[in-house]
Amino acid sequence: MSAGAVAPVSPGTWTGGFVASELDVHIHSDPASPVAVEDLVGLALRRNPKRAHLLVSQLLAKHVPTEPALVIASGGLLGAFVARQLADSRLAGEDGTHPASLAERGSPHHAGPTPVPPTDDPLQRAATQLTVVLRSSGPERAGAIAALSTQVAALRTPVRDAVVLGFAETATGLGRLVANALGACYIHSTRHATPGVPLAAGFQEGHSHATSHRIVPADPRWLERPGPVVLVDDELSTGSTVINTIRELHALVPRESYVVAALIDLRSPEDRQRFHELAAGLGCRISVAALGTGRIDLGPDILDRAQELIGRLPEPALREPPTAGAPATDRVPHGRLTMLELTAEDIAPVRSDRFGNAGPPEPDDIATVARKVAGLLALQSCQGPVSVVGCEENMGLPLAVAAELERLLPDSGVRFSTTTRSPIVPLDRGDYAIAGALSFASHDDAADGPGIRFAYNLGGSGRRPGTIVVIPEPGSDSTALLEGNPVIGLPGLAEVLRAAANDVVIVLLPADIPGDGPALPTETAATAPEDATP
Repeated sequence: MSAGAVAPVSPGTWTGGFVASELDVHIHSDPASPVAVEDLVGLALRRNPKRAHLLVSQLLAKHVPTEPALVIASGGLLGAFVARQLADSRLAGEDGTHPASLAERGSPHHAGPTPVPPTDDPLQRAATQLTVVLRSSGPERAGAIAALSTQVAALRTPVRDAVVLGFAETATGLGRLVANALGACYIHSTRHATPGVPLAAGFQEGHSHATSHRIVPADPRWLERPGPVVLVDDELSTGSTVINTIRELHALVPRESYVVAALIDLRSPEDRQRFHELAAGLGCRISVAALGTGRIDLGPDILDRAQELIGRLPEPALREPPTAGAPATDRVPHGRLTMLELTAEDIAPVRSDRFGNAGPPEPDDIATVARKVAGLLALQSCQGPVSVVGCEENMGLPLAVAAELERLLPDSGVRFSTTTRSPIVPLDRGDYAIAGALSFASHDDAADGPGIRFAYNLGGSGRRPGTIVVIPEPGSDSTALLEGNPVIGLPGLAEVLRAAANDVVIVLLPADIPGDGPALPTETAATAPEDATP
């Protein structure tokens, strides 16, 4: 399978430059930041009346198709920083003091054109290697990612009494990676409807287009465990969502220690003080681990100016599906669509992490899915690059499959990203983070009903994949994937992706729906597998 040509952004081009210039947005990294914030994110324009801009992560694989090995190594590195915070918290508990956050402790960092030299701190050495990866391109990037993966693997520190909670939808995959790094149990919040599984806790997210998070462990003992809680989000802007969550969880079961983990932490001094005040008020320790720390300065009247800017931008070139009577030259080329369905005879039915899991799916099951996908691609002579696409909250398992595909098909340019609810303005230029957008009808059973969903950066200059492999929620309805939702007037995901690639493969997996027993059996409640890997 040939990888084809993918035009990367020039190494010297920051994908936040356009928004920063037009809206007077300035990002500043702390001197102690392990990785420069500008290396970790680009910028795009939101279609959201509450927030003008979006920080687009280079590591999260939500909006930007990314090498699976890089995503996994980055999540593992964040997990190593969390393990250090937990160790510090336990030491602090012995002498009665409260640990400082990573940024407050200090860590060598330099945001100039070249990374800092390695230090004696293995975490900082790995962070420096991550900077090397983010500033590299071409053949050297693959070697840099391999070196990062080796360093991160050596940092793994089990903390099996912890419970890791990821925030939907953006950080469900990142939370799974942190849990894997700690060998800890994992659950993420959800916006899905979960008939038969009662709500254990819920909280609001003030700035988001989706304002409600639900925690629905199939086993209520999940929230009664005495160990530390690790809350994982992609970014901390004000920290309000985390504060609401800690209050809710602490009201259910008071705990001694919470660690908040994020790829970037851009809280203001006032918002950082709110964390200190919350910890003092609850009588607990709250610490923060992040790969990048700093602040963001927004120009005056940014919401109004963003709307004015969006109004001036050219509309993206939209290509309509072909009609039966349209001349051949007017028709949009539609790729071949293949459904690959696995059953319980092939792999163990998958229980979503929204219900709580002691570990990730078994490696043998992940390998089986990847082998069947790779075999189908070879049989049908599918071309690269290959984009593996997860769907909304379903990030962890598709990422693991993408990583195995990357190993099986090393010359196919495998990348991973996921669909999202977030409405973002696309603009095809090198200094902007979102080059292309696809929109389609939701196909899952969302608590707030059907709606529009998006997939980003599967189009734009030099970005068209040869093959898209979609892995929706296990147990998904294939009819909704294929036909869309005529009530809201939107096509299905399958039809939209057929216009974006030569081949589209939809992988249907069996689901383990709660009801036949607890998600976390009593005998495994205190431990998680030592070999928990993504």
